[in-house]
Amino acid sequence: MNKLPHALDYMHKFNMHKWLGLLIRDDDLESIARVYDVRPRELLKIEKRLQANVAEMAARILHSRGKPPAEGANGAGNPTKPPVVLALGDSITSDREGYVNILNCYWKGTERRMIDCAISDDTTSNLIDRIHSTALTQKFDWVVIFIGTNDCRQADDPAHMARISLPEYQRNVEYLVDLLVTRGKQIILVTIPPVDMLRFCASFPNSGSNYDKERIDATNRSLREIASRKGLKVADLAKAVDAERDDVLMPDGLHLNSTGQLILSRLLLEIIP
Repeated sequence: MNKLPHALDYMHKFNMHKWLGLLIRDDDLESIARVYDVRPRELLKIEKRLQANVAEMAARILHSRGKPPAEGANGAGNPTKPPVVLALGDSITSDREGYVNILNCYWKGTERRMIDCAISDDTTSNLIDRIHSTALTQKFDWVVIFIGTNDCRQADDPAHMARISLPEYQRNVEYLVDLLVTRGKQIILVTIPPVDMLRFCASFPNSGSNYDKERIDATNRSLREIASRKGLKVADLAKAVDAERDDVLMPDGLHLNSTGQLILSRLLLEIIP
């Protein structure tokens, strides 16, 4: 491989080896380095920096919330099983500086944990294609469904054809919800954040795609409606981001920065026992 499609730190941050469908553990840096045709020490240097950032964000949660609940007790002191939480989504979830690793770092030393079952660039249709062979082979109690940004992406031409239409998106989410409910899983739906088109176009000038605010807003209304109708929990990231004064997006205008990931981490902690 002579050239990567993105900078190495960007590829590693968003676990793009998973996008290739390779069965490589996220901590197997030697194998990932071979995929990218780089030396393992290059990845290790990046990995150490990302882990340090995650530890700093987890420390901020610890400072504001205190230690996680003791094992075997919930906030009311009643016995409860420490949950295993599966995270379904795209690159905003499968981010080595994202909420999955932040919460795992915060929960370190407890039996609570999150499993990253997200893949960069996934849509709801991609997720349905693989859910039986990937997510449903895992053991978990709760599931975070945070997907829709890639569904909203549309062609940058007069037709503005979306990757996944809104009716299809709604159908896909309901299918995923019903599938998981029948298996006794507790579900959290996460509304999707905005996209800054100026930064997105500057970062991906040849993408041939764009995002429409009205479609993103309609997607979030749909998620809230599905949650209300089916009695599901909602981590309303879009609403929280709208109320946030600080920037929540990375320079690419698409992914959450540390502020955005911390907002989402805290929203989830308000729901997950």
